[in-house]
Amino acid sequence: MRSQQQADSELIQVYGKIVAIAVMLLILAVLGFRFVGSVDKVSAQGLKIEHARLLNVLAMVRSQWMTQGRPKQMMLDWSTTLSRGDGEQNIILMSNQGWPTLDKVTESSCNQLWWQLLGTKNNIAQVVTLQGPDGDICSFIASNGDRLSYQLSAGRVVFLTDH
Repeated sequence: MRSQQQADSELIQVYGKIVAIAVMLLILAVLGFRFVGSVDKVSAQGLKIEHARLLNVLAMVRSQWMTQGRPKQMMLDWSTTLSRGDGEQNIILMSNQGWPTLDKVTESSCNQLWWQLLGTKNNIAQVVTLQGPDGDICSFIASNGDRLSYQLSAGRVVFLTDH
């Protein structure tokens, strides 16, 4: 009789542990889904921050362009010690209106311009780069669909969000 009660007691303890593990897994699953849902929000915040940074950098570049006598190309003052990793200096082309521009608009040249102006790689920032259909726009798209577009000829920056 004693061994039957002991077996029943052990079985109840095992069931209790299984229920406790199930509850813990349920709590972890809920927290996991909330975390995954917040990743898109963090990505969108990152692109909003990059939008503000891009506006500030473009204003500084245009100011430098005017103080340097409106050259066709210039090296950015804040990045004189930086290189793209292949030994090439950070020289950007400038439009007649004083905005950073590109000879040929491609996804890789838009990525390079992003790096030159903001100092971050798109893959680190989890941003996809696209060129505009008319060849005058570089678009940077976050994983949640938010888009930051830079019009090369006019220096216009547009931030679009789905929210």
